Amino acid sequence: MYSILPGSFVVLQAIGLWKPPEYNNSPILNYYYRLRTFITFFLIYSFTITGITGLILTTKDIADVTSDCFILLSIFAICGKIANIIWSRNEIIWIIDTLNSEPCKPLNNDEIIIQQKVDRLIWHSTLFYGILTEITVFMVTFGTLLLQLPIGTLPYNTYLPWDYSHGYLYWVAYGYQIISVCLSANSDIGFDTLVPGLMLQITAKLEILKYRFINLVDTLKLTQWNGVNDKSYHNFRIENKLIADYVKCHLIILKLADTINKTFDKVILLQFFISSIVLCISVYNLAFLDVFTTEFTSIILYLCCMLMEIFILCAAGNQVTIVSSTLSDAIYHTDWINLDTSAVKSLMIIMNRGLKPIIFSSGHIIKISYDSFKTPIKLSYSSYNVLQRT
Repeated sequence: MYSILPGSFVVLQAIGLWKPPEYNNSPILNYYYRLRTFITFFLIYSFTITGITGLILTTKDIADVTSDCFILLSIFAICGKIANIIWSRNEIIWIIDTLNSEPCKPLNNDEIIIQQKVDRLIWHSTLFYGILTEITVFMVTFGTLLLQLPIGTLPYNTYLPWDYSHGYLYWVAYGYQIISVCLSANSDIGFDTLVPGLMLQITAKLEILKYRFINLVDTLKLTQWNGVNDKSYHNFRIENKLIADYVKCHLIILKLADTINKTFDKVILLQFFISSIVLCISVYNLAFLDVFTTEFTSIILYLCCMLMEIFILCAAGNQVTIVSSTLSDAIYHTDWINLDTSAVKSLMIIMNRGLKPIIFSSGHIIKISYDSFKTPIKLSYSSYNVLQRT
């Protein structure tokens, strides 16, 4: 179990999208993991393919098409997410290992407190989003039982290569759809908490680095440093070594942020695009449903999940940008008067680099921030107003 983002990795391991390190030493466990991965891939991807096929082959009006696209588009995005996790396994492992090793890991009690504060925020966000998603998928799947669908009618329009109009084959098809949607929802929980969690880990490392710069002189006093009045080569070497360690930490943080952005940016762009469409479809469907019905409640919960999904991502990206932009201020508040002139010059160079904040983007098109969260909100609200007038 990883000490960083344990909630996300538990979910991903449970559905076969992340292999625990100890499985590598056991052929049986390794085979068991591959089997679960295959089942998850098969169910989610086949559901997507049969859903698209059913949408193409069945001629319906706009209301039925939007109803079919309601879940199908989200699962299409999940197909990209699970492929991204599997193909980017090595990059994710490198990110986790780097976050857990020096110079990024906390070195004293104060730094541990900073790290724990961010870890609690990530855990609470993961827990809240996970509970909301599980409640929603329960309503969207098992809630269909309350609709009292006639035998032969499935909750989701898909094309299946067998006759499911009666008998046990109908319940096989019904169970296939329910299990596929549940696996898709849990895949969504794993991915949508993993990426913002990794972003927030960058804020933790930046806060630790800021703490180190502010307490630079105090840290020097704990070594063999003899104070500013000592102009010896020994003092000069100690100061420059410590500052060099901090520079190395800063460069590693920048590389981590860049790796996270390059690893997930295309899937995040796909998520933004599909979320905007799904929000509009959700509002469209709500306009034709009676309040407090099962379908209405399911769509409201689903809408909350989509908004929460985008919000935690935008909030994490926005937080990284804010914290990284304050690094120069932290260096300025260093007790630089008690440092050697060469050390002060080195700090000034770091300050200049810190003036450029870390910005996460999706496909180099959308900047991940609170402003990008407003876009789908405005779009769905505008769609709702248009529908109200028609």
